[in-house]
Amino acid sequence: MKSARLKERELIIKLHDDGRSSYEIAGILGISQTKASFWIRRHRRTGNLENRPRSGRPTPLKKNVLDSMKARIKETLSSSRKNAGVSSKDVLEMLEEEVGRKYTIRHTERLLHKMGFSLITPRVHHIKKDEIAQQRFREEFKKNSSRNMWAIQ
Repeated sequence: MKSARLKERELIIKLHDDGRSSYEIAGILGISQTKASFWIRRHRRTGNLENRPRSGRPTPLKKNVLDSMKARIKETLSSSRKNAGVSSKDVLEMLEEEVGRKYTIRHTERLLHKMGFSLITPRVHHIKKDEIAQQRFREEFKKNSSRNMWAIQ
């Protein structure tokens, strides 16, 4: 199945082949003129509409190291109490033990995302929160209120 971006690029080329200018194509598709002319030039030069591979330094961690880290994290999650997670700092320490190399917190978060984990930030619950008192206040407030609180005066 083709992506929406690839379909848009093919449409740009089709409209160009039909004799439309890049300004007309931009108006029809609702894109910028520079985007239309870029893909026309790219197609004329290479004949390809796919994204080029992006450069960037790949992680030196191999798949087997990431898999063993994933297993360790899952083991930590299953052995800890219910609804508890693992922090990025904990994973950072595990990585340093496993690989013997220091990583930043941000890179650790990228690795966790690559391993399939998602970041969940817990909501703060006050230790003195009293559900019964809150419900009683809501009921009393409703009884004593004679007008709509959201009304504009």
